[in-house]
Amino acid sequence: MLERTAASLEPCGFQRVVPGATRSFRTTRQLRNAFWQHGANDIELTAAWQALMHGTFDFNIGSTSEENKSSSLSASAFLLDFLYPSGAVALMRRLSLATPVSSHPNNLRYGQRFANLGPRSYTSSFPRRQVNRPGTGEKTLANEADTTHSKDAEDAEMGRTPDVAVNGVDHEADIETYKTLEQPNVSTSEIEYSTLNDHIEGLEKLLEGGSDDPETADRVWYHYRALDETSQITYVERVLGFLSKSARVSDSWKISELFHKVPFPRWTNTIFVEGVTAEINLQNDSRAVEVFIKGLQHSSIDVPSLVDALDLILASALRSGTPEKLKGIWKHYSEMTTRLDFGGITSQLKHVASIPGLAEKALEFQTRGRQDLQQSEGPGLGQEVLDTLQRILVRRALLSCADSQVIPLLNVTNDPLAFEEFLRSVVSRGKEELGIEVYRIYRDLAGSIPSHAVLYEIFEAFESLRAPTSMKYAGLELLWGDWHKFHTTPSRRAFQRYLAFYASQGDTHQVYELWIRFVELYRDDPSYPIWKLDDTFAHLLHVHAVRGEVEETQRIFDDISGKFGLEPNMYCWNILLNVHAKAGDYDGAISTFEKLMKTRKPDRYSYGTMMQMAGSRGDLGFTIDLYRQGRSEGVRPDDAILSSLVEAYCQNEYFQEAQDVCMRAVRKGVVVTRMWNKLLGYHALRRDLATINKILGLMADNDVPYNQFTYQQLLLGLSLCQQSQHALSLLSVALKDKIFEVTAEHFHIVMGALLINGEPGPVQRVHKLMQDHGFPSSATTLFQVTQALGQWKNLPPRQRERLTATEWLGKILRSFKYIYGLDSQKKLHRLPTPDPNHDRSGELLGESIEKFHFGTMVYMLTEMKDFIGARELINLYQYIFHGRQDSDGVLPIAMLNSIMLADLQENQYDRVSATWDLLFQNAKKEARSADFVEELPHTPKISPKYRYVLSASLGVMQKMLFNKGDAAGIQDLVKEVRSAGFELDSRNWNYYIQALVQLKEYKEAFVTCEEMLMANWTGWAVVRQRERVRSKLPLDLRRKGSSPRHLRPVATTLYHLAKGYMELDRLGPWSAEAARTFQEIERECVQVVRAIKSMIRVHSKLEFEILSEAEYVDFDDAELKYDDHREEEAIG
Repeated sequence: MLERTAASLEPCGFQRVVPGATRSFRTTRQLRNAFWQHGANDIELTAAWQALMHGTFDFNIGSTSEENKSSSLSASAFLLDFLYPSGAVALMRRLSLATPVSSHPNNLRYGQRFANLGPRSYTSSFPRRQVNRPGTGEKTLANEADTTHSKDAEDAEMGRTPDVAVNGVDHEADIETYKTLEQPNVSTSEIEYSTLNDHIEGLEKLLEGGSDDPETADRVWYHYRALDETSQITYVERVLGFLSKSARVSDSWKISELFHKVPFPRWTNTIFVEGVTAEINLQNDSRAVEVFIKGLQHSSIDVPSLVDALDLILASALRSGTPEKLKGIWKHYSEMTTRLDFGGITSQLKHVASIPGLAEKALEFQTRGRQDLQQSEGPGLGQEVLDTLQRILVRRALLSCADSQVIPLLNVTNDPLAFEEFLRSVVSRGKEELGIEVYRIYRDLAGSIPSHAVLYEIFEAFESLRAPTSMKYAGLELLWGDWHKFHTTPSRRAFQRYLAFYASQGDTHQVYELWIRFVELYRDDPSYPIWKLDDTFAHLLHVHAVRGEVEETQRIFDDISGKFGLEPNMYCWNILLNVHAKAGDYDGAISTFEKLMKTRKPDRYSYGTMMQMAGSRGDLGFTIDLYRQGRSEGVRPDDAILSSLVEAYCQNEYFQEAQDVCMRAVRKGVVVTRMWNKLLGYHALRRDLATINKILGLMADNDVPYNQFTYQQLLLGLSLCQQSQHALSLLSVALKDKIFEVTAEHFHIVMGALLINGEPGPVQRVHKLMQDHGFPSSATTLFQVTQALGQWKNLPPRQRERLTATEWLGKILRSFKYIYGLDSQKKLHRLPTPDPNHDRSGELLGESIEKFHFGTMVYMLTEMKDFIGARELINLYQYIFHGRQDSDGVLPIAMLNSIMLADLQENQYDRVSATWDLLFQNAKKEARSADFVEELPHTPKISPKYRYVLSASLGVMQKMLFNKGDAAGIQDLVKEVRSAGFELDSRNWNYYIQALVQLKEYKEAFVTCEEMLMANWTGWAVVRQRERVRSKLPLDLRRKGSSPRHLRPVATTLYHLAKGYMELDRLGPWSAEAARTFQEIERECVQVVRAIKSMIRVHSKLEFEILSEAEYVDFDDAELKYDDHREEEAIG
């Protein structure tokens, strides 16, 4: 009701009936658009006002008595008093009904208006103006109505000019309406737009401006109505197009009026659609249908415009819920089919698709809707007509219906076009599983021939399906058979997609088989010369790159130019570069990049690949050089390039600089979540939850969106900080409330972190949570469960006591055999055949799932003293991945560490040393930093990523030399390792000091502890308790202390140093050398000595193992309770 009232109160509606005040008001009240949103009471409208709305005009208006008119108008004026408080009395006195309307029944509908347009005084403060200028004579209204009537008092007030009525309107009656009183008190200098040319100029200016402001639209209408009939005909199309930009319903009747002034031959597509739109907005559906049917007969109206008009009419009819309106348009089916193909245009009916509850309407139409249409007034509709409407409803409903309604809707019509339309967008809408189910129905439908587009879409659905690889293979093979069944020969694009998929899986057999057939079929195709396609050889290179076969990839790359005589394109160069990077062949990658620079100009992917490799190793200088070089060549930084910079800084522990890179990128408008995730990941590895929380806050403040990888880093941080319950709670909430997309990788991260912390119990619960939510058990998942079994000693007592150690070992081996398809004789069923030409580059430090799995299993078997089983697995790994059993060859470092540990436990010291020499020499080669320059000794020799890579093997060597009593050998070993650029972690340094003390190398032990470990020593917990200070250290500091790279002395080290200190003190009176060493220690190792002197006896088992009873004479005898199992953390 308020919308219709608003239309009447516009200057073009209200002021044509209600004349203005006789004097101007400089402070005219402004009425803002917000008024029309106000909850004002309904305003009583006169019959004349109602006539302004199409379809509501009362043709008996002339017979209304004067008495009735007076009372009605008085009420209306009173209600409008708040709009014109100063003119309310004049309004009530002068308000009168407009001129009698012609008796022509369609007079008003075809454009009759009561009076001319004036400015909206409540928005533009348009002043009232005098009519006659000085020097002009009196003019009769009858003679000058078409050109000079805007100069009289009424037009000065309302801005009106006479208009020639159409369709036989009585001109005398029209002229009589414009008579008004003079306004002699208005200054002539205030007159604006007093001539026709002024209005034309104003109208031209507004139309060219193109503003969509509502007030501008009102001004356009004002100028247009001030024109004479000839000028109005000239500008009608332009004004109609201008007003059509307005979203106000109140402008629809203006558009309708203009539309009906346009002669039928001058109809255009835009005018036609806007005319139908206006009638629909005015709820004149029948009139809209008349315009639409007339448009079908117009040869200049194209099909898209007819479809748009039909869309509006049909949507309005469906929203009404009455069969009469639907039948009103559909009874013209035969006329519509002359211009429209309903099978092709249905997908363009967007308004129909947006109707709420359309799926229910479509399903009900089959049972009740058809009957309602047949029973409504008028002749019945044929079966073909109803079937067409049914198909339209079904096809449009499929876009918005629930998943459970899709198949019932499709079964209603069994329309192939409906299947096609639905299946072509299943991936973009995330309905892969439903799409596959619908496709299986469609392919079995009689007469169906799935199109290329559908087959491509279902291929993507199978490829992105969250399911085991075997299920994907089965679905894609079914689809490949359908290509031959329905189209005889797969398309070129189909071949390329299948080649890309099999290459990504490393399936060389399928890739080579399809590639040969692809070349045979399309080698002579002139439209697509395959030798010039970018990916013709890319799939062959990619399949070997996925398998890490550097030599085979290089061979194919060389054949492109050598055998086929073609120049390798950038795709081939980037794949070759990538295979070196994936294999860990740093030197090979650098060499390939240098060759690429000589041959072609590297692109963004080339720089990104090299920078990722350099950044992941921590070669900061090389990474920055690549970045600057790329920028100088016009390469724009993407997420891979920026993330590489962040990672390089983090590897070198320049965390503030890494954060600055992120912040600078945000300030420049580059929002890349990936580099923020890198920063989060490194803080997670440092067990720094406080900084993780700070960075998450920065991301939120700078509108950097979280993604699934952001939550991966958060889960990693929680799990490494022994907050497994919080990590599991976050996963549970995400699965329930869908706060982020949970993937299998989220579970793997939590399970891996729990295993690092020695918490195998929660691993089983995480695995069960995965299964409960439908995540398939992959090789990674099963292996992590196997790892949890390997930590059976850390399981709760009840669970640990279920099986013996031998039974636990058997269970572990059976799980591992299941993952890799090994039978009782260890024969392979799932792994590829041995590769005799396996490239050895990057073998020691390279990373892969297989290396991790075999290395971990060998270590577990070694820990359980099953050395025979460990060596069998090593031989199996060599056979599978090297093609030979070579016990002296280079293996992944985890396996070599296990071999050294097994030999140490069997006292095979020579074999331990031999393995160490092999490992050390290869590690120096593979871990060499690209930043190292021999002439610049300060440059790092080893990439920061690999500085601690020898920690485990170095620990084995330290134990071996200690067992041999070789103190000098231990010192030389540490010097050699550090001089090569490697570093020792906290365990190495603590064991080194303990060993030296026990081997009587007191000075070196004390000095090393003072320099390397004491900086992070936080004191004795029992001393803090006695001194009445906080006994427990801050949680963040304790979490950081659990990291192996956080150098600090453990209690065992300090106990050994205390024992050595007391031994030197006892020997001092008898040995000058001992006394000198004691004094030097007192002088140079202040922190260590203070720690020893502040030590308080806690009566732990560790004390009695290291210190004898007689050595406690200098300690405080106070009895302090202390938790034995936290002895190693006694320092906090």
